[in-house]
Amino acid sequence: MRAAVFRVMALSLWRDPAALAMSFALPGLVFVIFANIFAGASGGDLNLRVALADLRADGVSQRLTDNLFADKRLTRTDASALDLVQVQELVRRGEADVGLIIRKGGRPLDDLGADGAPPLLIMGDPGREIAITMLAGALQKAYFAALPDAAVRSIADLVDRKFAPFNPEQKVRIEKGLEAMRTASDSRDPQGFRLDQLFERQNAVANVSVAAPAVTYYAGGVAMLFLLFSALTGAMSYLDERESGLLDRLATSPGGIGVLIDGKFLFLILQGFIQVLVIYLVAWGAFGVALPQNAGPWAVTTLAAALAAAGLAMGFVTLCRSKQQAQTLGQMLILVVSAVGGSMVPRYLMPPPVQALGWVTPNTWALEAYASIFSRADALAAMVLPWCILAAIGLAGLFVAHVVARRAV
Repeated sequence: MRAAVFRVMALSLWRDPAALAMSFALPGLVFVIFANIFAGASGGDLNLRVALADLRADGVSQRLTDNLFADKRLTRTDASALDLVQVQELVRRGEADVGLIIRKGGRPLDDLGADGAPPLLIMGDPGREIAITMLAGALQKAYFAALPDAAVRSIADLVDRKFAPFNPEQKVRIEKGLEAMRTASDSRDPQGFRLDQLFERQNAVANVSVAAPAVTYYAGGVAMLFLLFSALTGAMSYLDERESGLLDRLATSPGGIGVLIDGKFLFLILQGFIQVLVIYLVAWGAFGVALPQNAGPWAVTTLAAALAAAGLAMGFVTLCRSKQQAQTLGQMLILVVSAVGGSMVPRYLMPPPVQALGWVTPNTWALEAYASIFSRADALAAMVLPWCILAAIGLAGLFVAHVVARRAV
């Protein structure tokens, strides 16, 4: 008897290609996707896009930048010459993860003990703090590799001025040692020593919200994640009505099956809008996200995101054979789409192929629109494309739902 039960279950699974794929193929695929995402997010394979403006453009700055971009984790966004404003704009728009400006004025790169501002300026986005930290560490490493004599000179000048002045003989010996370091073919990197006077930081993004950048980002990420889950749950009532025969009765009514599909679609949009409103009211009240100042663009973005989630849910559910299939496969797909789209891990921490894949998800477009509102203070024109993409996704899903539902009755 036990063997017979085992055989029946095995045959049922074998004869259901969808269940077979969900049981054995999909788990491996999900693992590969998440492994790639979180491997990049751990920082080991993180690749930073750096916008560079070398305003000094001399041999010393060239030595520094050559050593800096020898690090495979750093990629220069543009080979052409940029200025400070262009670097700031690239970082503000998210086309560069961080910017570096080598100032024309300020202290000389090879004499940090001189008067003046630090020779390097790191242009960063507070929402990408890890990018700023990584570039600062890479700069210090590149500085010691490219200009070991200047690094040691700075230390010697500090000791001479603040602690124990050198006598003339000692100064001569120091100069000889520095000269030897200049001509040496390889130099050591004094790990753990920091040159705080080498650079300073500046934010590229206007502070339009008093909230922490991570709070602003994850308000949108969590909102889109729960929009998809709630839309899927609400749309699955269609399968109950199909199994109960209600769809067959509606097909003969004046409005037809389209009445049911459209009614559910509109309800899911309203439900999703209120759900996201609750999330952002909490973000505003508890964390200072600038919701009242941006109520109009936020409302349009949230409406477009809710429309996309509702359309996708309705289109997906009508394609499923059973409620169990819709629930199991739907939840897995939502997790994958949300991870790739940036709802779980900021996209700039992901490997470039995964970042590119994110553009096929509604999460990425919604997050871009929310970032334009709360983080980058973009003009409304910058939000039109995300709004249109989200609306198109929702309407395409609604169209699929209408076509499949009519064929099912």
